Amino acid sequence: MKKPLVSLTLAALTLSLGFIACQKYTSSKNTNTTGTNFPPDVIVTGSVQGRVVDQDGIPVQGATITSGVATTTTDVNGVFSFRNISLSSRFGFIKAAKSGYFTGSRSIATTGGETSFVTIQLITRTETGSFIAASGGKIAVYSGDTVAFPGNAVVNASTNAAYSGTVHVYATYVNPTNDNLTKYMPGDLRGISTDGKEVALQTYGMMDVEMQDDAGNKLQIATGQQATITVAIPTVLQATAPATIPMWYFNDSTGRWMQQQTGVRQGNSYVANVSHFTWWNYDVIYVPHNFKAHVVDQTGNPIPYIHAVLYGGHNEPLTSIYTDSAGNLKGWMPDGENCVLKLTTECGNILGGYNVGPALNDVDLGKVTVTLPDMGLTVKGTVVDCANSPVANGFVNVYIDGLNYRAAVTNGQFTLQLMRCYSGSAQAQFTAGDFGTGVQGSTIAKDNVQPGTLDVGRLSACGITTNQFINVSFNGLSFSQTNSSYLGYGSGYFYCQNSPYMGFHINGLSATGQFTPDLFIIYQGSGRYGPASDNTLKVNITGFGAVNQYITGTITGNIYDSTSTNTYPITGSFKMLRTN
Repeated sequence: MKKPLVSLTLAALTLSLGFIACQKYTSSKNTNTTGTNFPPDVIVTGSVQGRVVDQDGIPVQGATITSGVATTTTDVNGVFSFRNISLSSRFGFIKAAKSGYFTGSRSIATTGGETSFVTIQLITRTETGSFIAASGGKIAVYSGDTVAFPGNAVVNASTNAAYSGTVHVYATYVNPTNDNLTKYMPGDLRGISTDGKEVALQTYGMMDVEMQDDAGNKLQIATGQQATITVAIPTVLQATAPATIPMWYFNDSTGRWMQQQTGVRQGNSYVANVSHFTWWNYDVIYVPHNFKAHVVDQTGNPIPYIHAVLYGGHNEPLTSIYTDSAGNLKGWMPDGENCVLKLTTECGNILGGYNVGPALNDVDLGKVTVTLPDMGLTVKGTVVDCANSPVANGFVNVYIDGLNYRAAVTNGQFTLQLMRCYSGSAQAQFTAGDFGTGVQGSTIAKDNVQPGTLDVGRLSACGITTNQFINVSFNGLSFSQTNSSYLGYGSGYFYCQNSPYMGFHINGLSATGQFTPDLFIIYQGSGRYGPASDNTLKVNITGFGAVNQYITGTITGNIYDSTSTNTYPITGSFKMLRTN
């Protein structure tokens, strides 16, 4: 794991916080466009680090991370970092993209000279349904959540040419009562109203819809046409849901929600017509007030990258933020409403919290003291290659408490400092690798690991070639991909995001054997290939290594090209790193 290592986990801590008793005020949430004037965009130089995970909390390796003109990728632990880049002080914007997922993002307030931290949780992107563009259709996204398309209303997004073929719809719904709402959703819950003012938002549901043709080209709604989005109102929010509600689309260039359209309540659903597709969000507006705090441990030292979530009066998440490298916490809260500010570990342990508000102006919460038990772990040791010589440039993966960490190996030595999730003993697994030879050793386990210092002794980076690959042949074509930045595995999903663009999934994969994939797709040229109707397509898992080891296998059977309607035999082989 890249430093600072405390960024990724905090212990199961005891939080020493006072509770502030507050007088109850009437909430200012409404459907009108009230808010504060948008402040000047101050550009600062700061740093950002973070972690990208999937819906199961598994690190996503090889995701492309962008912030302005800066670009990087996530490592095996889903970790990335930017150093000394230009950021907006109000809307620092970070995006994470990887094939097989909807693009994720986060908007944050930043401080010049400090390092901010974010977690982005990516949602798996799978086809929700399809329809013929000339006829239109209605796609069920989730129970009670639909999107309806009129006929002859779809165009190629790049050329604006009318499209009449099959429309493949990829859609996802985010429940506003989900505890991980602020990690799944793009940006944050701030927007720009139609009168140009910055406002804070409480969501009643959001949906992302993407369309593409058989060849994978992006489609969009034609000018002058509209689609209809219906979102069910969660039961706990039905009593407060207004008759009409502002609609907001997400601008993925600026990281801001922009007000456009109005949703109308029909029973216990909101319905709205939209003229283009992106993320759409049903939100009431509240006037925001800034709040800040300084989070320190029992000795007065600042605690960086601790997670905080502000909850509204109906226990709905309003703000999700982390302290920066100096322990500073900056967020916003609704005018005149009692809220709860909860602090948690990255592992999800609830540490405690403040009753805060009602705020009528900006608020300084002062110093927040967190009592940290001794949860630190320092791991050190040496690494040798197949000739028992010190590894000049390598790595050691450490897996403990359900999380992966990585230490750099220089001239045969490594030291890794981390803050664990739990105070008790646990098993830790260690895997050493050599970047110079592309070889790693077998995973070794240590039981009863306690906080403190652990010398694991000498590890071997010998025995297993670390080069990942996927090779496939079909329809007279052969493809081979060995660039690990294009390859990935997580929770039964195998991905290749370039030459060929493909993915397949084996539900409940935990051992070797022959399997029928429940998802298999290849995009190549104008072709879109999936399993043939004869059900001969098989994936044979020949090796299923431990975490940080490798999964190997072969692909055989027949695939069907939905463009040409032809069936072709396919053969293939692969080797991918197992990260969970």
